Amino acid sequence: MKSAWHLGRIAGIDIKVHFTFVFILIWFGLSAYLTGGSIAVALTNVLLILALFLCVVLHEFGHALTARLFGIQTKDITLLPIGGVARLESMPEDPKEELLVAIAGPAVNMVIAGGLFTGLLLSGFFNQPLNLTSLLSSFWLQILIANVTLVLFNLIPAFPMDGGRVLRSFMALFMDHTKATRIAAHIGRGLAVLMGIAGFFINPWLILTAVFVWVGAGAEAQSVELKAGLKGLFVRDAMVSQFYQVEANQPLSEVLQLATATGQAHIPVVSNGNFLGIIRRNDLHRAIDRLGNRAPAYAAIGTEPEGLHPEMPLMDVLPKFANHRVLPVLEGRQLIGLVTPESLQQRMWLNQRLGGTKSRPTGESTDIA
Repeated sequence: MKSAWHLGRIAGIDIKVHFTFVFILIWFGLSAYLTGGSIAVALTNVLLILALFLCVVLHEFGHALTARLFGIQTKDITLLPIGGVARLESMPEDPKEELLVAIAGPAVNMVIAGGLFTGLLLSGFFNQPLNLTSLLSSFWLQILIANVTLVLFNLIPAFPMDGGRVLRSFMALFMDHTKATRIAAHIGRGLAVLMGIAGFFINPWLILTAVFVWVGAGAEAQSVELKAGLKGLFVRDAMVSQFYQVEANQPLSEVLQLATATGQAHIPVVSNGNFLGIIRRNDLHRAIDRLGNRAPAYAAIGTEPEGLHPEMPLMDVLPKFANHRVLPVLEGRQLIGLVTPESLQQRMWLNQRLGGTKSRPTGESTDIA
């Protein structure tokens, strides 16, 4: 996430915070001060938010470290104004393992809440006369309540909350994973509608939460449907094998003419049959502006994506599209094809129409001299 700041690395996992988190701290501090509080009250509010988000980080580490037990690594944990996100490389395919990963986060908050409750009990806090003012003024009680709230909120049976994954993993014990996801997504969207309606009468924040749940449920269902459609398919099945490419020493003027005439926005560059890289349209324009029309094609090569092996499972390719729209397929150093999100979708569509029968495309690349 480009708009997030890197805070450090714990247990091999990068910790990041979205820049808008600063505005949350400022807003809570100023709101406390402007409503008649003191600077001390404002700082307490800021510390309360920091403590709450520390609990969120621990919640995400619960997911991450449990997933690690099943051989799944976590790319990073990012703090957002609405909570935290642990980017796992994947979710366990075994429903029992997914269930453990899903409940690990809320379990951490339950442990924190239990520890705080025990501490307050031993300190004699509950022996004093309690009223609303004394309850709301207790820093540690507010953290306790926040952790209990995190547990209850995350166990709502709707994606992308943990409760949606718990529901899906439980149903997947008795039915197909894709069908379980579809049902869980429908339940989540139904709850989103109810939350949205309640938001008009209770709290407008529920409307924002409803939108979050609706979008998250749809995204999870779409992701699982996509992975199901790619199961058993390999890079060779979805690669485009007919495309234009240029030699490394061809002038940029010819590359521009080729891109304009063919509409191909990504032009591979080769030298004596060996793949060097890909020229993207923006890189081409910048190189011409900087170096002129006569500069060699290789001068316009931008940041290079990792080459794909033709027998790599297509499911492993999906995360790579986050950084590159066109991925080269290589045999040794020879470019034999390109994979794009569009070619992948077309392969899925064709596979569905053929009833799962593979029909690998054939053809050769065209070298424009």
